Amino acid sequence: MHQRWNSLVPALAILLAGGLAHATASAKAPAIPQPAQPAVSAPTVVDDPLGRETPRGSFLAFVAAAQTGNLGAAAEYLQWPRHSMPITKTEAAEQLRFVLNHGFEGSIDQLSRDPQGSLSDTQPSKREKVGAVVLADGERVDIILTRIAPRSGPMVWVVAADTVAEIPRMYEKSGLPELERRLPKSLTSAQIGELPAWVPIALTVLLVALYFMMRLLLAAAAWLVGLIRRMRHRPGSIRRSRAWSTLVRPSAFLLTIALHRIIALRLGIPLLFRYYYDRLIVILLLAGLVWWLWRMVDFVADRVRERLQTAYPRTAQSAYVLGRRILKGVAFAFGLLIGLAAFGVNLSATLAGLGIGGIAIAFAAQKTLENVFGGIFVLSDRSLLVGDFCRLGQHVGEVEDVGLRTTSLRTLGRTLVHVPNGTLSTMDLENYSRRDKFLLNPTIALHYETSRTQLEQVLTSIRRLLSGDARIEADTSRARLVRFGSSSLDIEVFAYVRVPNFEAFLAVQEEILLGVMDIVQKAGTALAVPSQTMYVRQETAETPTPPAAFK
Repeated sequence: MHQRWNSLVPALAILLAGGLAHATASAKAPAIPQPAQPAVSAPTVVDDPLGRETPRGSFLAFVAAAQTGNLGAAAEYLQWPRHSMPITKTEAAEQLRFVLNHGFEGSIDQLSRDPQGSLSDTQPSKREKVGAVVLADGERVDIILTRIAPRSGPMVWVVAADTVAEIPRMYEKSGLPELERRLPKSLTSAQIGELPAWVPIALTVLLVALYFMMRLLLAAAAWLVGLIRRMRHRPGSIRRSRAWSTLVRPSAFLLTIALHRIIALRLGIPLLFRYYYDRLIVILLLAGLVWWLWRMVDFVADRVRERLQTAYPRTAQSAYVLGRRILKGVAFAFGLLIGLAAFGVNLSATLAGLGIGGIAIAFAAQKTLENVFGGIFVLSDRSLLVGDFCRLGQHVGEVEDVGLRTTSLRTLGRTLVHVPNGTLSTMDLENYSRRDKFLLNPTIALHYETSRTQLEQVLTSIRRLLSGDARIEADTSRARLVRFGSSSLDIEVFAYVRVPNFEAFLAVQEEILLGVMDIVQKAGTALAVPSQTMYVRQETAETPTPPAAFK
């Protein structure tokens, strides 16, 4: 187990390097469409061929074009100032790429996907702030997009003219990160596609180093807490506790990814690959968060089950199974919503859509939801718990699981029957496991040759047998002659047996029945066997006298 978890870090390192390599391959030939010459009879262009309809699409397309060296296409995303510039458009695109790669702060995913731009920021309606560039002296320069109307086609978003005018000054004041300046030139000059070779190497080494540092840091913190506990005369080791073994790995994972993201910003990753890296980091953080929450749910569920085990042993298992599943589903949904927000999805619109879609799903999945709520009601009423022996309709068996949708019943024939919870909540349920005592109610049939003296002796002896057994409830036990049957004298025995389970009841019942057999035998009578007596009457027939005519 330890080796399996320790292999997680190299796997993540390969994932990070592979993600950046995939981004490199994707960025080598980005889909930057070129303007095409429309035919004479073609209709008016509806979509911009360069994908500049939204702030996010325009800025991301510029970064992709500039990063791959397609400076002619990248220049189309710049609004050229009216005054003269000391550089050409392609030089401006190249210099802006360098500035963004070495000092940009902002999130591309948070840019508006609406052609109208974001209406909630402080910028005018036709301007959108992308982020800021931090220069070598600490100065921050905002990167602004503006919406313009070209000669043909729809309105598009481009880098504003006032930002373009600042490109030469930003380029002069920008510089390489300190780490990159200290590296050997052989590392900084080598390339993997458009990505410097030292970047994936540095990210991989950083990931492995941070993980082991976090494990050591958590171990040191646990040792310190344990030392404080011992000073207060409280026994127990933190590192041997269940909470430590449950949460140490996901906690180290989350700390590693978070610190990796903070430090990686200072490595000078090119902006396009930083965009892919940020997405990969968000996915890993969300996976780590859901992992941490699931481990916490398991830990809390185990503690709750242990506390319920003493007073409600069967309720503990059912509540543990169903409660853990529901909480894990909630944790996954929570992580999913955070992920959607991190990728720039409008949660207000998403939740509103989910509300409308939820109504449709509720109608479409009415039976499924009925089963889910049925399972919750069954557990809340505690009418049926794991381990109970029950009769559900025509099925008799032991309850193995109470799930979100169905309840599983292991029948006497060892088959597994799944009963929908919606049906279970409305059907008659006979729970044999809830019996506080067992009914012993046999009928003793004596043959009709039994005399009254023998019958009274049998009745007296059976009553004495019942009253002398401490396992039988004395107040309600009785033995009475109840009927003259078709072939026997019927004595009804009625008694409640106080035993914990059905197996113990069968043992007591067997002992009582054997005792009744001895009583009948000692009384000189016998048990009746169903039989019939046939009486045949035989009469002598007289010979008839023939008529006179025949004489």
